[in-house]
Amino acid sequence: MLELIHSQARRGSVLMEYGKVVSVIAIITLAAWFAPLSYHALGYVYLLAVIALSTRVSRWPALASAVFSGMAWDYFCVPPKLSFEGIHFDEGLLLTTYFAVALIGSQLAALRTKADRAVLLAESERMHQTLLDSVSHELMTPMSVFRSAIEQLTGADEQRRLRLIGELKIAMQRLERIVGNLLNQNRLESGVIGPRLDWCDAHEIVAAARRAVGSRLDEHLLSLSIPENLPCFRADASLMEEALAQLLLNAALHTPPRTEIEIAAALSPDRKRVLLAVTDHGPGIPEAVREAVFEKFKRGPNPKKGGLGLGLSIVRGFMRAQGGKVWVEASASGGARFTLSLPHEDTDPVPIL
Repeated sequence: MLELIHSQARRGSVLMEYGKVVSVIAIITLAAWFAPLSYHALGYVYLLAVIALSTRVSRWPALASAVFSGMAWDYFCVPPKLSFEGIHFDEGLLLTTYFAVALIGSQLAALRTKADRAVLLAESERMHQTLLDSVSHELMTPMSVFRSAIEQLTGADEQRRLRLIGELKIAMQRLERIVGNLLNQNRLESGVIGPRLDWCDAHEIVAAARRAVGSRLDEHLLSLSIPENLPCFRADASLMEEALAQLLLNAALHTPPRTEIEIAAALSPDRKRVLLAVTDHGPGIPEAVREAVFEKFKRGPNPKKGGLGLGLSIVRGFMRAQGGKVWVEASASGGARFTLSLPHEDTDPVPIL
């Protein structure tokens, strides 16, 4: 079945290349009919078209471009026009050049395509190996905790048992985060995310994200700045909650304990976008890598141990799925401020009767 799909895709691609060839030759022929140029000059125009096409299409469409251009040049440009008479040695030599150029160009294009595919394959293998190494390393930590705790639970006193249960909970949270990030990344790359936009309230989104992060924010001070009259906005509530939770978790993991994490929501000055920002008081992110941290497997400078480097990539994917965006900048405190932005229509939601 997959082979049939790939075969149909290749066939469709080749047909598009033939269409491109015919379109280019037809446009040049139409222009040549009205151009005040000699038929020799027009022959070189056709030759340039063959050179350009032979580097853009595969072998057979490239050779077809030589045939079509030669026939069009002879029939419409070489005296007597509208006939295939009048080909002499010079014209025949030019037609032969068409075919030579088309063959050489298509061969070069084929070699370039093979080289590009080899580069893509190598990059894909590198990314696959990076993911495999990261997941293997990340899974070993909670698995080691599970194994050690299970061995120590037998015969442990009450105090020790409570401590081990706490370690198990932390390991379970870490494992859930790893699996959740992998599943979310797979959803983004497979294109199965279809946002369900509905009227959302910023207070409810923030509260749900706070619950999702759970005890991992216990060592930080959380402050909220959300106007009571902030209007509702259209978004996918679950995607927004997950995106905001990822930013809160990211702030908790990369800032010192007892530092403040601020959540703010507001409309943009033109009231065309709704903004939710998470600001921390950590080391911040250098301007040179602020865009890179949203790529898969990319992490900021001096990252802590743990994590696959997928969290911020998932945030960006969730925001794009809703027609929004995310960016990071320096905060006044020297930390980082991550801002989620969504389009906003400045109208009240229609009440449900």
